[in-house]
Amino acid sequence: MCGIAAIVDLHRDTESAGRTAAREDALVSMLDRIRYRGDPENFAERWSGPGVALGTNRLAIVDRAHGRQPQCDPSGQVQLVYNGELYGFGRLRDQLRSLGHEFRTRSDTEVVLHAYLEWGEKCVARLDGMFAFVLYDGRRRRFLAARDHVGIKPLYYAVEDGVHYFASEQKCLLEHGTRIRTVLPGTYVTETGTTRYYGLAEPTGKPLPERRAVALYRELFETAVRKQVDTDLPVAVTFSGGIDSAAVLHTAMKYHPDVTAVTIGLEGAADVEVAQRYCKEFDVPHLVAQLDRAALIDVIDDIVYGAEFFEPIDAMDTCVGYFAFLLAKENGFRLALCGEGSDEVMAGYDLFRTHPDPQDLMRYRVGNLHRTDLQRVDRSSMLNSVETRVPFMDRALLEFAYALPMSLKMREGQEKWLLRAAFADSLPDYVRLRPKVRMPDGSGMQNTLVEYAREAMATAAGPYSPHPDATRPNTGGGLDMQTPEGDFFLNKYLAAGFPMPGERFKRAGFDFSANGYFEFIS
Repeated sequence: MCGIAAIVDLHRDTESAGRTAAREDALVSMLDRIRYRGDPENFAERWSGPGVALGTNRLAIVDRAHGRQPQCDPSGQVQLVYNGELYGFGRLRDQLRSLGHEFRTRSDTEVVLHAYLEWGEKCVARLDGMFAFVLYDGRRRRFLAARDHVGIKPLYYAVEDGVHYFASEQKCLLEHGTRIRTVLPGTYVTETGTTRYYGLAEPTGKPLPERRAVALYRELFETAVRKQVDTDLPVAVTFSGGIDSAAVLHTAMKYHPDVTAVTIGLEGAADVEVAQRYCKEFDVPHLVAQLDRAALIDVIDDIVYGAEFFEPIDAMDTCVGYFAFLLAKENGFRLALCGEGSDEVMAGYDLFRTHPDPQDLMRYRVGNLHRTDLQRVDRSSMLNSVETRVPFMDRALLEFAYALPMSLKMREGQEKWLLRAAFADSLPDYVRLRPKVRMPDGSGMQNTLVEYAREAMATAAGPYSPHPDATRPNTGGGLDMQTPEGDFFLNKYLAAGFPMPGERFKRAGFDFSANGYFEFIS
């Protein structure tokens, strides 16, 4: 798990040592903005040559002693920087060994490198996990930049005067071109353009016997978690007391000997009460931290810059999630699991009950995850140098669940019916049947930050200072954020140096109620 950056100028196959050194200095400057994505001792591991510089801030998780990056082929002509984890990569390594490849490390990064050497660009379809990488092939003066199937790990790029700049976060690219582009999920980029290598098949609606569907879902889920806790490190699970994180926690403890639940919330938070009850009853090691209004407000600027959010829902949720991973970090955890992604696939939100086309809503929500909830998980955890894995986004599990008819997901007013049925023999009903409680509600935050943002917008005497490029009454331009809190967070985003977004990442009726924010039930 890392933060990566690369500069590729294919027009320069020879150059002075001074020009190469200057490019390397620019690369180090890019990596300096995301130091937290790696261990301090592994900052700016790098390689440079004529026209090219690649580097990483490495958070050592797999083969910690020998996983230095960039990884290169025996000739030194193919160089790779990689952010992510491959699950069960030993099988792929064995396959490559049978084809004549020799390995110097036990890292998954080297497996990705050799997969490219064997299959070229087509290797990306064989990678099971979460990843983003940039590879430079000096044999052919080419590059390959790719992202995993659903966009769990981030990758951005900019092109300036024919030079490609890549990085894990947008902030690294602010000085390199006016347009920052996203490498989309299931996509790779080369010097010739962009290729989509993966896409979820559209749901067929074909019937599947109910008992078979329940059993197969449980089997695929257990396989996903088992792969993701295959580590010698202790594992934290962010635990809200809901069905998603409870399923992850229960299964992680089944396959790993050292698992701890992590819960955060304001005083009286519903999530904390349920999580404490479950962990006490089932003898689960449990870390709990109580938040307050001041702590949430104090972290806003850091979150907007660090997490790169302008949408208020995403920014506010990240303010809460950040503290969960801070708690994990403070207690020595480098690796965590979470329950993100279930709601989008399993019709977990109340909006699915009222939307005219629930399948279309699922399609939109899953396709948008890479710049909403998955970005929130990546940033809030990596800001604390914690790698977080998302079992519900396992490719095989996601493909299966995505294709199921809505009748197995919503039944008699209950969301996520299949998931709840799959854990009927494992989780107590007060967790298994607990209604969906959104993060702002369950954590106790509710309208705390909404009210703060509105107060700041209503007075010029507070800490708020409008950015001249943001949408304000009678100024025109920018985005119509529709609410004062929307204007507040967009202003913060622009003040942090990011360019005006070309579109909103949240839609009324698809991400939140058309009548406002959320209705709270706790």
